[in-house]
Amino acid sequence: MSNKAELRTLTASMCEDPNQTKFTPAKYNDALEFSQRQFSLDSKCLYKTTAFVMAVDDGTYDLPTDYIVDKLVMLNGIELRPISRAKLASLFQNQRWDTMTGTPRNYISDPMEANKTLILFPIPNTIADGTDLQLTYIALPTTMSSDTASPFNSSALLVQYHIAVAAYAAWLLLGYLTPTDATVLKRRDLLNTYAGKVNEAINMFGDTPSEPLALHPENIKVR
Repeated sequence: MSNKAELRTLTASMCEDPNQTKFTPAKYNDALEFSQRQFSLDSKCLYKTTAFVMAVDDGTYDLPTDYIVDKLVMLNGIELRPISRAKLASLFQNQRWDTMTGTPRNYISDPMEANKTLILFPIPNTIADGTDLQLTYIALPTTMSSDTASPFNSSALLVQYHIAVAAYAAWLLLGYLTPTDATVLKRRDLLNTYAGKVNEAINMFGDTPSEPLALHPENIKVR
């Protein structure tokens, strides 16, 4: 399993900077951190399941701090379907849907900074069938806080995608240089390597719903 120091060396090699003098250590580290997060977002390969204990008259539960997007919500082994506030407002015009009670059949994930909550609809008014509420979600990887740390929360399953982290980091770093024909071609090859690994991950984790891969390099910046 590659650690951050080894990935920094690999990234430098891809940048044709074996002595790591073209870019500062901070830029190398920032690029690697950005890259592991971007890969997690594009491939949706890093996910977790967390459990809540559902309570009567409580329809709101805090989302995990590393939450990106929900994958599946189950209540007592039954899948709940996602729904939006706008859809509920359309279904229950002139009614307060947010005070309705019953057996939950839908949920809203509210990742706004001020809220960060999972909301059940309707609000549960009984626990006769159980209290097992589970959220499976796409997770943001933890920061590689030392040179011995590895990407993707040190997941052994995702070691095969470490090369993508290095390739995307190198692509980012070469963007600092004045473009030449050689660097333009090199960055294209690096992005193709990254995109290929993203697609591999999407195929590997095929039960994970995901949008088609859409990279927008012009919007990406690193300190």
